[in-house]
Amino acid sequence: MEVSQTHGATAPFPGVADTPRVPPAVARQAVQWWIELKSKSADRHRLAAWRDWRDADPVHEAAWQRIEAISGRLAEVPAPLVKAALAAAPASMQRRRSVQLLTAIVVAGGTVMAARQSTPWRAWTADHVSAVGEQRTVPLPDGGTVMLNTDSAINVRFDAERRVLQLVRGEILVTTAPDAQQRPFLVQTEAGSVRAIGTRFTVHQRDDDDVGVGVLQGAVELRPADAPATVRTLQAGEATRFTRTGVQAAVPLDDNASAWSDGMLVASHMRLDDFLAELGRYRRGRLGCDPAIAGLQVSGAYPLADIDRVLASLTSALPVEVHTYTRFWVTVRPRARRG
Repeated sequence: MEVSQTHGATAPFPGVADTPRVPPAVARQAVQWWIELKSKSADRHRLAAWRDWRDADPVHEAAWQRIEAISGRLAEVPAPLVKAALAAAPASMQRRRSVQLLTAIVVAGGTVMAARQSTPWRAWTADHVSAVGEQRTVPLPDGGTVMLNTDSAINVRFDAERRVLQLVRGEILVTTAPDAQQRPFLVQTEAGSVRAIGTRFTVHQRDDDDVGVGVLQGAVELRPADAPATVRTLQAGEATRFTRTGVQAAVPLDDNASAWSDGMLVASHMRLDDFLAELGRYRRGRLGCDPAIAGLQVSGAYPLADIDRVLASLTSALPVEVHTYTRFWVTVRPRARRG
């Protein structure tokens, strides 16, 4: 069934400044509607639901106008991205990634140029990417290695003057190698740079302006992006966090900070809500914790390759039960009283 996508008295998309801010959740809804209509799978009831959705909120209409702007400039959007959105199986990783990227375009204002500055876009186009739940090792041109933890992305930029890793998203374990040219080795993050000094270290970009660093061997120098005169040295056995404007005081490195590189999550008297938040990084969807049991403590070594097994083990060790609503929505709750 063909459908005219211009609905109501709406002008062509005029630009970001003239439209309301579109939250990511609404942008995703618009992308899902666009995919359904473009695939011509919508019957008259779905078309009516689409019109009702647009009429329900001016922000919905703004999101749709941005989708129409994208439709009018598909030459700017990478062909594989559009093809994956329309043709890939609904539950496939390819479809999920394409929807995520199209959503980033809508949030950015309907322009690919703006979306290219977003983390999802930069991760999609990165040199090396790990899937959720995956750890993978990448050999570097100088003989060193970098291991990517779950849902991570990096670019490798080595030239005659510098060796640079750009951490786009996630967490990495870097093992440097001696360099005959004595080029500096840097990890660039949104918060600033980490310069290696003959070392083995981890870098975790928690969000756009919060980066954690732990040194296993050697030392590193931290330089915040907006305070370049501030240089802090971190020695082996130390860890810290830094932002664009400063560096926190160093603390002792957790002995299990790099256990993920061996496929394990090691907890020692960890709060249950913190444990589940960490475990949730290694599976898709929502892994929630009822506030009533958030303070229960978890200790032990848990395999990251089998999250369902880990959750099952919690029900044996703690007074909790696991409620699975869908494959992507799981909550841990207090165990119900029997009898």
